[in-house]
Amino acid sequence: MSDWIPPPTRRELTLLLFCVAVFIVAFNASASLRLIGLNSYSLIPFSSHSAPLGSDGRRLEGYRDHLENEIFGEWGWEPGRIAGVKEAESSRLLHGKTHDHPNAYIHGEGLTGERAMWLVGVGEGRYGNEEGLGSTSVNDGFVRWGEDVPRTELRQHIPGFTILDNVTMLSGTFYIVVDDPRSMPPIQSIASSRANPNHPPRDIDWQILPVSSAPGKFGSFGGRIHGVTFISYDGPSMTDVHTFPSLVRLYSTLNVSSPQSLSPPNRIFFPGIFTFTDPRPDPDPDGDSLRRQRASIGVAPQTLKAAYPSLATAQFAEDFGDFASIGVPVLLDRVVLADRGAARRDGLPRGMSAWMRPFASLRVSKDWFEPVRRTLAEYFLCAEDESPAMPDAGTHTVTYLSRQDGVEGERLRAADHAALVEALQNLARTGVHVHVLDENVSWEVRMRAIVQSTIVLSVFGDHLADAMFMKRTPRSTVMEFFPPSEFNREWEVVMRSMGIRYVAWQGNRKYTIENLPMFSQSSSHEDFALDSHAVVRTITDTLNEVAAH
Repeated sequence: MSDWIPPPTRRELTLLLFCVAVFIVAFNASASLRLIGLNSYSLIPFSSHSAPLGSDGRRLEGYRDHLENEIFGEWGWEPGRIAGVKEAESSRLLHGKTHDHPNAYIHGEGLTGERAMWLVGVGEGRYGNEEGLGSTSVNDGFVRWGEDVPRTELRQHIPGFTILDNVTMLSGTFYIVVDDPRSMPPIQSIASSRANPNHPPRDIDWQILPVSSAPGKFGSFGGRIHGVTFISYDGPSMTDVHTFPSLVRLYSTLNVSSPQSLSPPNRIFFPGIFTFTDPRPDPDPDGDSLRRQRASIGVAPQTLKAAYPSLATAQFAEDFGDFASIGVPVLLDRVVLADRGAARRDGLPRGMSAWMRPFASLRVSKDWFEPVRRTLAEYFLCAEDESPAMPDAGTHTVTYLSRQDGVEGERLRAADHAALVEALQNLARTGVHVHVLDENVSWEVRMRAIVQSTIVLSVFGDHLADAMFMKRTPRSTVMEFFPPSEFNREWEVVMRSMGIRYVAWQGNRKYTIENLPMFSQSSSHEDFALDSHAVVRTITDTLNEVAAH
């Protein structure tokens, strides 16, 4: 038999109602204090509780001190907004920049956006917009977009050189998806036909697709290639030592004030170049592997690995064919595209090569190549702050890239070459480090000398591309030797863009940026003369000028 519970007495009811009343009063008082930035804990002397945190992760205003404001700032932190940006600046960035795209903030645009360096990482695809800071995970290679296919955003464009965000690749065709196709430049100024680079792109190469047609074309999902993808749409005959510099120059326009803050490129595609230039060999009956001739992409494989370590490898026509054959759309976060055929079809002034367009038409910091150069210099432990391999303080390095043993290309007369080497050896006796390197020297010896060099000199030619990695000082100089009937400004354009002095020599005549000769070409391949003593006198004057600084 269960016991009956007696009803509460009047005294117990009174105590219960009193407790409820005290709770209601205390709760409402605490909530009211929070509205003015205080907390009930602050009313308790010597409270053992830690300072309470608000919804934004900061201590409540009554608990903030100088250190708190120094770390977080004194502005408001509102959900879905970037702290420290005034409303007017926010509206200008979000609605008035770069073709009115809604993600101007996360691309670091405007003065405030450029200074918010972590935002650049968001814009480069290193961080997801909803994920906050953090690396892309292995689960992010697949994306569902439903009916809302990602729209392409134009970030930079001159004929033949374009930067695009959100480019979709399907069955070997690149698609630019936009609300209004007329908002994009003509497709023939962006790319060319893979079959013939002199012709505009075919529909199987590139298309500008209205967003209304995209769901029917792509479906509701696809793969995703994160980060920055360099694409050179040129064939083997047009891919040379200027390919990488022109792509890096184009990419650096996205942050003129601080190119070091840009994400490094993750991969480079050469859709028009096959991996090997020789035919596939027959199987060796002894089972020995045969080393095949890889296609030239204009940069030594060792330089590619050391100066561009984030590049997994170059991907060629076979790799592009693999993507084309999977039959599923693939979204590329950011494409930096070079197409010389498109640049030439727009017309070029006399003496200007197609690759020069980014150097002639785009505003870039003189440090645009510095992140790449410094990476290679650090590979040899020759950076300014880590310099066990550097010459002693107060000395300089001069490197002569000799072409005398080359099978192809023009050379100095034997007597003038010998006189130049002798004059450089005399210079070495004054304490200057001198390197005379022929074409057979190893890559490591060659590049170790160049990254330490204040002055690099050689006969004209593509081999001077390595001089882009030379030491940066106020008087860094490249000297290029030409025969009397030949001159071009290819390396003058590149070196001047990097803030490096340039001197051209024709015989005993010296030319600087103020008085360069006219562009000329010659079919002659005879050895030519050089006033070697005048060259070394100029080197000495330059180094003494450096010392004076």
